[in-house]
Amino acid sequence: MDIGLFFLIAVGFGGVGRVFTRNIWNLNFSDSAESFIFSAALGSIITSLLVTCLAFSGQVSTLTCGVLLAILFIVGIASLKHSRQGYPELKALLNGSAFLPLSPIKTPAQIILVGLLLLALSLALAPAFVTDALVYHLAVPKAFLEAGGIINLPNNIYSFFPQQMEMLYLFALALGSDSLAQLTGLGIVFLLLISLWHYCKHKGSENYAWLAPLIFISTPTFFSIASSAYVDLQAAAYVFLAFYAWENGCTRKQNGWFVLMALFAGAAVATKLTSVIILPLALLGLAIHGRSHKNTGQVAGQCLILLLGCLMLLLPWLARNYYFTGNPFAPFFMNIFGGENGMNWDLARSQLQFQYYSSFGMGHGIREFLLLPINLTFFSQPHSLRFDGQIGVLYFILVPALFALNRKSLPMVAVFSVLLVFWFIQTQYIRLLAPAFAFLSVLLVIGLKQSVQKHSASVGISEKYFLSIILVLGLLFNVSAITKRWSRVEPVSYLLHKENRDQFLTRQISAYPVFSVANHLIGKKEKVLLLYMRNLGYLMDRPFYSDTFFEAHTLKKIIDEEVYAEGIIPRLKSLGITHIMFNRQFVFGENSVFSSGEKGILKNFLIHHAQRIMVKNEFFLYRFVLN
Repeated sequence: MDIGLFFLIAVGFGGVGRVFTRNIWNLNFSDSAESFIFSAALGSIITSLLVTCLAFSGQVSTLTCGVLLAILFIVGIASLKHSRQGYPELKALLNGSAFLPLSPIKTPAQIILVGLLLLALSLALAPAFVTDALVYHLAVPKAFLEAGGIINLPNNIYSFFPQQMEMLYLFALALGSDSLAQLTGLGIVFLLLISLWHYCKHKGSENYAWLAPLIFISTPTFFSIASSAYVDLQAAAYVFLAFYAWENGCTRKQNGWFVLMALFAGAAVATKLTSVIILPLALLGLAIHGRSHKNTGQVAGQCLILLLGCLMLLLPWLARNYYFTGNPFAPFFMNIFGGENGMNWDLARSQLQFQYYSSFGMGHGIREFLLLPINLTFFSQPHSLRFDGQIGVLYFILVPALFALNRKSLPMVAVFSVLLVFWFIQTQYIRLLAPAFAFLSVLLVIGLKQSVQKHSASVGISEKYFLSIILVLGLLFNVSAITKRWSRVEPVSYLLHKENRDQFLTRQISAYPVFSVANHLIGKKEKVLLLYMRNLGYLMDRPFYSDTFFEAHTLKKIIDEEVYAEGIIPRLKSLGITHIMFNRQFVFGENSVFSSGEKGILKNFLIHHAQRIMVKNEFFLYRFVLN
């Protein structure tokens, strides 16, 4: 069912985008693959805007999203029928001719790439279980869907971020399950991979072009989030396509490409705020292009289009934030615009959170920057302050290829360098490297191809096979890390119906049984306080109260201010809290953030004013007895 709906969505994206790229702007595409890439990516942005309009008007439902899907699909089919070219590249893939003739570089790359995409597809078809997706990428759209439109979610500060990609997830949730949302996100990742291949294909040999998407998606951390309803790789897709559109605009002299660039740049920022660096880069690119063509007036118009395109995608969310909090940039700039009264957040917590994010990596000095290739390759660790991820060894193996790049690659080198430096001085999460590494993957492939051409006289068949073996070994190292994680998840049992959704989620999330019981036993008008339950709001089908990031903030404040039950009870009643769910390890255990006095007060309150409903895997569910 979800696969079929995803096909309809994909056709709709391509069709509605093609109306603009072909029928309105009449853009010149090099081939049908390029037409599909840009049309489908534009279609995803248009669909997100349409769903945003439904959400802000309070008209989000399965019915309205179903009607929207039908309209998109009809437009897509009509557009496909009027296409003279069709999609010969897709036909070549389906009949296998794209895999011929065999090559010592292309063939292994294609085989491994197909294998990885099948693994990613299997993960996307399984229920969502990754933390950030359950905390906000899916939790926020789910709340909007249940309410029928945009509502204030003061206890989830991530809900105040722009929701470009989340609107597509909302669209998918209205039509199907979280698997459809994950497939939709994976579809944007597929567009990124196709665009990397297509860009390299037209810049060099087709044999080497297949390496670009493979290098990128074989990065263990990137693969792990590709099918998990995250937004990092989707932001990277829009950033890369913005550059691709700018380059096409410079060479093909059509203003429609610069409009596309503006929309992709705006979509990147509205998808992931850390992509904001793309805006000054885009303005600089327009200025350089205008200076070389000595057309100041045209540059001014293009810059205006860029700003208007970004505002069109960002303004609804800035207005929403201003309406609910008085701060259009909430939860940021609280020292200037305030906003504490409109959300469960404050400046002190914001500063502590920023300090925590800044602690990721292995330093921010010049020496640490020069050591990045070594530190990222050999010392990064998932779920730790050391970059919180893993990039594998392939980038390190191919770094020498960068020295073979020529002047034609300077614009891309400049963009990659700025993205890397911006990442280095901000938050050093490996998954936030996705935009920079999309460009790096292309640069490595172009450099590798140019290096082989430069030394073609001394490079024979044996040397090419040796190079292929080195690349395959590097890829196998990366793939081994990916398959280990995939085997731990083991989605096949769920896909073959050997286990149901609850059984699968119980294997992935130790707290899931408690969430499941809470959803069945807690009334629809009751509310549970989540305490160190990782704020997995998507799993909750009942009202809940939680604190973002600092999960004990509200309860600690109540205990510290009231101390005695006579004061605590009215505070809980004022918040509508009737139940509490918590992780014992972080409340009463060695890792507790509560002082011994606070533990004593809470334990005594639970004994005299609460009834234990369930305990499972160190997770407790209590019902308060407040009368």
